[in-house]
Amino acid sequence: MALCSFPPVGLLLLTMFLAFAVSTCATANGEPPAPSPAPPPADSRFLWACCANTTNASICYDSLLPFAGSFHGNRVKVARAAAVIAFGRLRGFYDELRRLQLQPGGTGAGRVADSALGSCATSADVSQGREVDLLAILRRLETAAGRRRGEQAEWDLHDANLYAGSVQSCTMWCVDGFASAGDAALASPVVKKVVAWATNLHLYGDIALDLVASIKL
Repeated sequence: MALCSFPPVGLLLLTMFLAFAVSTCATANGEPPAPSPAPPPADSRFLWACCANTTNASICYDSLLPFAGSFHGNRVKVARAAAVIAFGRLRGFYDELRRLQLQPGGTGAGRVADSALGSCATSADVSQGREVDLLAILRRLETAAGRRRGEQAEWDLHDANLYAGSVQSCTMWCVDGFASAGDAALASPVVKKVVAWATNLHLYGDIALDLVASIKL
């Protein structure tokens, strides 16, 4: 799904909720990873260097720290792990949307808001389909041989950025839809919950895309 235009009210709404999401890290799909043994200092330093220029370095680092020992100095592996986390949250987001669609009364904010909920679920479903292709590309780029394939490697990196951005496209589409539904929709507790979920998901999508965009051939 193409990245949609974002009206000022939708952008403001996303910005406000993003600030809240950064401070709370609430999720729509369960608890954070169980604590893992502390990785060697070199692995921690490498991960921090990878996360330093992302949307939120602290959340990037904390979310990927359980896997730090598996990266072995490979930035593409870091990007792939971040993509797995982002798309896992996208699946949880979609499951919650489907549950809300099936509950009596929908959003409780009327037909337009219910339609926005349905459109949001459709966007999430479409975006989920990008995960398999993205992870396959990143697995190729993890290897030196994969990064040396000239023009094909350049196309792989282009497509990886496109597919990684699908999480953001979904969340922006969802928030845009509810913002366009009007103040009554935005006042609905159900809609507020969905927007909060979408904004939190957007943060992890941002981090994954930042890491994919940092890959050098």
